[in-house]
Amino acid sequence: MTSSVVVLSLIGAVVLLAVGQTDAIECYVCGLSVACNDNPDLAHTDVTTLIGCLSCSKIKINDFVTRGCSDFAHAESCSEIDLLSTHTCYCNTNFCNSSSHVTVSMAIALVVAFAAMLFTF
Repeated sequence: MTSSVVVLSLIGAVVLLAVGQTDAIECYVCGLSVACNDNPDLAHTDVTTLIGCLSCSKIKINDFVTRGCSDFAHAESCSEIDLLSTHTCYCNTNFCNSSSHVTVSMAIALVVAFAAMLFTF
C-alpha cells in the first residue's frame, strides 16, 4: 500500500509538472548585436522586453546570440546541434533568458529527483 501511494504521488507530480506553465511571462528580446551576446547589456537600447510570452528563448549560433519570446509553451530544455554549432534553450519564468546560460527550473530538478528515486527502489 505504501509503495503504491508513493508511485501515485510521483505520477501525479510528473503530470502536474508536464502540463507546464500557461501564464504569460516577460522575456528579453534582442538579436545579432553586441548587446545581446553571452553577457548581455540589458540596459542597451537593442535589448527590449516583451510581455505576453508563453516561453522565453535563447539561441546561439557560433558566436551570435538571439533572445526571444514564444507564443508556444515549450518545455524547459536546452538542445545542441554540434554540426551547426547551434545551442537552443527555452525557459518559462520572467526574464529567464537573461544570463549566459538558461537555468533549469526547480520543477525540472524535482522531476529528475523523483525519477532517480523511482528507479533506485
